[in-house]
Amino acid sequence: MTPTKIRERLRESRDSVNPAEYVSALEYVRDDGRER
Repeated sequence: MTPTKIRERLRESRDSVNPAEYVSALEYVRDDGRER
C-alpha cells in the first residue's frame, strides 16, 4: 500500500485510528522484517 493510500484510509477512518500509533506499528513491522 502506498503512503498516499494509507493517508486516504486514515482520513476515512476518522477518529477510530490514531495515526501516530498506526505509523509506529508500520515502522515496527518494517524494522522487524529487515532484521531477518
